[in-house]
Amino acid sequence: MRSLGKTDPADMEVHIPDRTLTIQWGDGHRSVYSFDLLRKECPCAVCREVRQAAKEDPFAVVTSAVRPGEVTVTGAEKVGLYALRFTWSDGHDTGIYSYEYLRAICPCEGC
Repeated sequence: MRSLGKTDPADMEVHIPDRTLTIQWGDGHRSVYSFDLLRKECPCAVCREVRQAAKEDPFAVVTSAVRPGEVTVTGAEKVGLYALRFTWSDGHDTGIYSYEYLRAICPCEGC
């Protein structure tokens, strides 16, 4: 059995009342993600394109923008041994959040 690394979750908890995902990583680091951050940083192709368009044209109208607190996680599932997929209250469910991606967007001050 191999030891857990920086992008291997040792423990995870989706806490709907607090609107957070907490991951204890294999290297001991702990990340707490708000649902608002996770929805905003959805890695699906559609959301990535919307974020890119907004960067390229600051006056672009973003029709898929979600206001803080507006959506919540209604379901979460592991995708193989490498990712999580969330179902959101707005019906969105195509984003697959790899553990590498989640570690890269860790919101803590140290990261």
